[in-house]
Amino acid sequence: MAGLTIHRGTHQIGGCCTEISAGGHRILIDFGANLLGADGDAQTKDREMVQKVFGTRQDGAVLFTHYHGDHYGLFKKVPPGVPMYIGPLAKNILRILVPYIDRDAPEKGSAIVEQMRTYEPGTWMTPVPGISVRPLYVDHSALDAYMFCIQAAGKTILFTGDFRDHGIAGQVGRMERMVQKYVPKPVDLLVTEGTMLSRTGEVGDTLVKSEEELGQRAEALFQTHKYNFVLVSSTNLDSIMEFYHNTPKGMHFVCDLYQARILLTAMRDMQEERGFKEYRTSKTHPTIRVLGKGDSRWAELREIRESMKYPVYCKAITEEELERDGFVVLARKNTHPDTYISPFDKLREKFLDKDGQIIYSMWKGYLEEEHADKDLLRFIGDHPYETLHTSGHAYVETIAKLIDTVNPKWILPMHTERADEFASIPAFTLWKDRVKVLHDGQTLDLDEL
Repeated sequence: MAGLTIHRGTHQIGGCCTEISAGGHRILIDFGANLLGADGDAQTKDREMVQKVFGTRQDGAVLFTHYHGDHYGLFKKVPPGVPMYIGPLAKNILRILVPYIDRDAPEKGSAIVEQMRTYEPGTWMTPVPGISVRPLYVDHSALDAYMFCIQAAGKTILFTGDFRDHGIAGQVGRMERMVQKYVPKPVDLLVTEGTMLSRTGEVGDTLVKSEEELGQRAEALFQTHKYNFVLVSSTNLDSIMEFYHNTPKGMHFVCDLYQARILLTAMRDMQEERGFKEYRTSKTHPTIRVLGKGDSRWAELREIRESMKYPVYCKAITEEELERDGFVVLARKNTHPDTYISPFDKLREKFLDKDGQIIYSMWKGYLEEEHADKDLLRFIGDHPYETLHTSGHAYVETIAKLIDTVNPKWILPMHTERADEFASIPAFTLWKDRVKVLHDGQTLDLDEL
C-alpha cells in the first residue's frame, strides 16, 4: 500500500510531520515541535510525537521544508542512521541558530546539523527507493524554504510547506512560473498549508500586506523618533532587510554579533546564489554597527564579508555615537533576566524614555494569553509599541491562485485550524468537491486517488 499520513498538523498550526510511504519505504516531511506554550495542552505532545513516528520504525528519510522550530524542532530525536535533508542556506543558518538555542540545553544539536544533507532547488532526488522528490524554492518568512513535488506509486503530489507570495522571493509572479516549469502534470494531490484561514482578522488590522509596504511604513516610523527598538525574529530576514534599507541616513543600523552573523550569511547567499537586489548592501549604510567590543569572534564576520559579492562592513559602536546620532536596533528579548542584563536591556533603560519607540514585528499571538511569551512581554513592559508586521504565510487569494495554477485532482489542507471549513471558504468553492480532510494519524490511500 502507498499512503500519506499527517501524524500531526491536520487541525493545528505548527508541530508538523507528514509521512508518505510506497513499496515499504517512507519519507517524513518535517518533524516539528509544537508552538511556544502550546505543548502542554496539545492533543499530541512532543514526546508522544517522537514515539508515534519512530517508536516502532526507525527508518526512512526526513526532509525539512525550512528552519522554523515548528517544522524542524524535534530534529535531535531523529534516530541515528535516518538521513535528514534541508536547503543549503537553511543549514548555514542552523549552524548559527542551534548553538544559540542550545546554550542551556543538556542535549546539543550542532553535530546533528553538520550531518544534515542538502538538496538543490529544481533537482530531482530519491531519498528512499520508490519515492522521488523535487524541492522548489518558495517565498516564506524563513529564507531557503521549499515546496516539494513528490512522485510515489504513480502519483504526483505537490506539498506546499509554508509559503506566500508577498515577500522578496515571491515578487512578479515567481510562484506561478516556478510550478508551471517544474511541476509535472497532472497533479493528483495538493497538500497545502492554511495558516491564514484562521487569522484573517489580522489582515488590515495588525498586518501590512507585503514586505515592501512594511519597509515603506518603517521609514516613516523611524523618522518620528530618534531611538528605535525593533522586536523581530532574528531569522525573519526579509523584514530585517527592509528595516536595514529604510533606516534614515545619519542614523545607525545596529545589532549584536549573533544577529550580524545570521544577517551577513543570508546576504552573501541571496546576493550570489539568488541574485536578489534587496539583499545587497545599502549605499547609505555600508557599515552595520555591532554592539560589544571587537574580539576573536569578529573574524567570522570578516571572513563572510570577504566572500560577499557586495561587501558590508561591521564595526563596533560606542554609547556616545548611539546617543548623538540615533539608531534602529534589532532588539531581542532576554531569556535570563534574573542572572543577566542584556545589551538591549541597557539601551532600553537609557534611551527609550528619552525619544524612543518599540516597533513590534512578530506574530501578535506571542503577546496574547494562549501563546504568551513572558520575555517579550517583559521587554515591552508598560511602554506603548507600534505593530509593523507582515505574515509569513499565504493569504487566501494566494492559495486560490496556486490551486488554479496546478489544477489538482484532490486538495488536502493542513497547518490550519480551519481544515473542516476549507471547502466552504468563498475563494475555494470552485474546487469544493476536490477537498479531502484528514485527522492526525489517518492514512490516505494513494492507490485509490
